[in-house]
Amino acid sequence: NIGAADVKGAELEASIYPVEGLTIDASISYLDFEYTSPSDTAGNLVNTSIPASAITPYTPELAYSAGVQYDHDIQAGTLSFRLDGSHQGELYTTAENSSWSKIDGRFLANARISWSKDDKWKPALDVQNLFDKYYYQSVSDATTSLGVLTGVPGLPRTWSVSVERKFR
Repeated sequence: NIGAADVKGAELEASIYPVEGLTIDASISYLDFEYTSPSDTAGNLVNTSIPASAITPYTPELAYSAGVQYDHDIQAGTLSFRLDGSHQGELYTTAENSSWSKIDGRFLANARISWSKDDKWKPALDVQNLFDKYYYQSVSDATTSLGVLTGVPGLPRTWSVSVERKFR
């Protein structure tokens, strides 16, 4: 436990349907974090190596997403086309917010084509990380104890085929 903080944030989500078959959705979240615990003369929280200006680990200040989907009715069912993406702002994986624990912000896009008949069967083709963005999900700063920095990269572009079946 390193003390107290003020945390304020806001989220907004919206979905609009401008014409038949078209859906546009978006969301945004903002987080304002500030330690309120006393700091020492070096600018760290008292009795820690955590800068008073730091933010909590794995907490991006800004995140947003947006998507567009078009559903087209044909004689054989409904074809759906979707494109969406999400942004996660930069974050740190340690409370000290060292340069080695920083993960840069990223934007990832996805695409999906699906077909459904009578809302029972739904085969789909998905592409995740459409633009094959190289990014890290996590990094571990062990430079002071072990002299190494490790990281877990996110998945590259991936393709999948799925079939959904509803029983009702």
